[in-house]
Amino acid sequence: KTDAGLYTCDIGTDVAKSKVSVQEKPTEVTKKLEDKTSPAGQDISLSCELSKADVNIRWYKDGKAIRKSQKYDLQQEGTRATLIIHDSTVRDS
Repeated sequence: KTDAGLYTCDIGTDVAKSKVSVQEKPTEVTKKLEDKTSPAGQDISLSCELSKADVNIRWYKDGKAIRKSQKYDLQQEGTRATLIIHDSTVRDS
């Protein structure tokens, strides 16, 4: 993106100009979530890898947004996003 701008070729008697725009690639999931099975009472960790670091991540369960709480821990380090479900119960399925 920093390469965007006005470029000029100047030969003294004539000038050619070009406006260059650079569009960023959209962020993609490069490693998808895996299905997990766990005994009740254990913590469950779900993680995915992204094509870019420090992207705004939102986690959902059955279409409802998950927020950081005693039940859920949301972590993001570089290109890895992790959701930890603490003290899992059958309702977490």
